[in-house]
Amino acid sequence: MNIQRWKGTIWVGSLVSGGLLVFSVYGFLRDRDELAIEVSDERLSAVLDSVKKPAEQKSDHVEYGLVERVFNLYDWSGKEKPKPVEKPDGGAPPPVPKVPVASLLKVLAIKVDTAKPEKSLAYVKFVDQKLLANTQREDLILRPEERLFDPYRDVRVAAITAEGVRFAFDDGARQEETVAPPPYVSSLRGDLGIVLVGPDGIQAPPVRRQIGAAAPDAPLWNPEQLTQIRKNEWQVGTATLEELDRDYSRILSRDIGYQTHKNPRNGEAEGIKVNYVRPDSIPARAGVTEGEVLKSINGHKVTSVNDAIAFVKANANTTSSWVAVFEKQGREFTRTYHSPR
Repeated sequence: MNIQRWKGTIWVGSLVSGGLLVFSVYGFLRDRDELAIEVSDERLSAVLDSVKKPAEQKSDHVEYGLVERVFNLYDWSGKEKPKPVEKPDGGAPPPVPKVPVASLLKVLAIKVDTAKPEKSLAYVKFVDQKLLANTQREDLILRPEERLFDPYRDVRVAAITAEGVRFAFDDGARQEETVAPPPYVSSLRGDLGIVLVGPDGIQAPPVRRQIGAAAPDAPLWNPEQLTQIRKNEWQVGTATLEELDRDYSRILSRDIGYQTHKNPRNGEAEGIKVNYVRPDSIPARAGVTEGEVLKSINGHKVTSVNDAIAFVKANANTTSSWVAVFEKQGREFTRTYHSPR
């Protein structure tokens, strides 16, 4: 559309609008006298009376009794809710379940103060889910006269002795229960995990050697082959030691695969990772498995095989027991190897 057509359209629209305005003004002036006449009250009343009243609408409000029945007295199925059962004995709390304390927790270590028994303490680990829910901790230190958490508040620590933690109960008819720490098997110390403290400090028990006490003149036990004497503890045999001294380089290249383990965060060497162990080899019989990382020997950090061999050779004449710290899947553990005597 060109400019001439736009102009024509605007002019036509203006004429129509002007004509409507003139017609409206003319109609008002023509009916002005009639519009000025005042309407009487009788006519207004007649007009209002002629209008029909609308039908009465129902109220949007609901009686409270109906709401209470639906939301308070009935359940989701439309049936009446069961009434709460009244507690016996005037609303007394339910009785505490009688379960053995040994099933609620484990005693990991204890400290017995013979001079001041009230200062003795026990390091325990909770295994009961109800206790864990109320404490949000798995481990805790208990002292004499302290109580367990809900729902076992009736259980209290009566005493901490060398035999274990003795628990008493509010129920007088229930006998006391003693939970002992787990036994720790060692060739030198059979009571690790139990510390006795007296007026003069820690009472260290004498070191006992079972073979020497039984027969002082009996020869030392030196097997020929590598022998496991208990969990994570081995006695190196005389023949095994000779084979290690003679063929250690061939054993390292044939029986075991390894590499330096580096910390993925900072790239520093943190041990020796075992990638392969040949079945029925000396490393396999020594308990070494794939995926383990050797981190230290007798507290000495090792970062390479040559470093580990050099440390063992340098201390072979003065050390008879070797404690190796391993790590696998984020868990550290130790293995102990005893040299022939």
